[in-house]
Amino acid sequence: MPLSFFTCSRRLRRVLFSLLLFSSCSAILAFADGYDPPSKGQTVYVPIYSDIKHGNLDKSGTPQMALMSVLVSIRNTDPKNGLRVTKAPFYDTKGRLVKEYITQPITVGPFGTAEIFVEHRETEGGSGANFAIDWSAATPISPPIIEALHTHVRGGFTMSFISRGKVIATH
Repeated sequence: MPLSFFTCSRRLRRVLFSLLLFSSCSAILAFADGYDPPSKGQTVYVPIYSDIKHGNLDKSGTPQMALMSVLVSIRNTDPKNGLRVTKAPFYDTKGRLVKEYITQPITVGPFGTAEIFVEHRETEGGSGANFAIDWSAATPISPPIIEALHTHVRGGFTMSFISRGKVIATH
């Protein structure tokens, strides 16, 4: 005879209800924690730290500064469809355009990656620099992950960290 929810014991009903509640909450948290709905294109703001201020202030009140090289990684997370990176303007701390890093669209295949490299000697961006990267696709796809790996190597000392892009517009 099949077991019905209403005919089972109170303890079993509590366990079943708890499991149902837990699985619902887990699904909601998984959705909120990183699921991005398919898109045909976006503009993604990527924070860039061309330099890092650190240490103590000198006699004139200026902190020490380390210049960073930056590798911007545009990772296509879609297993079946490609995307095109169409623009990558680089702005300084005051929001002024420093350079357009893409002169013609870059095609990125399924699970492929496009890279933009900002040299260590770049001094115009400052600690508040950023990219506003535009990408597009022919059909809605899983949006790419866009991150910037910042590095500074000097002697035996290495500093590195990652900043992650944030969607600011959907096309």
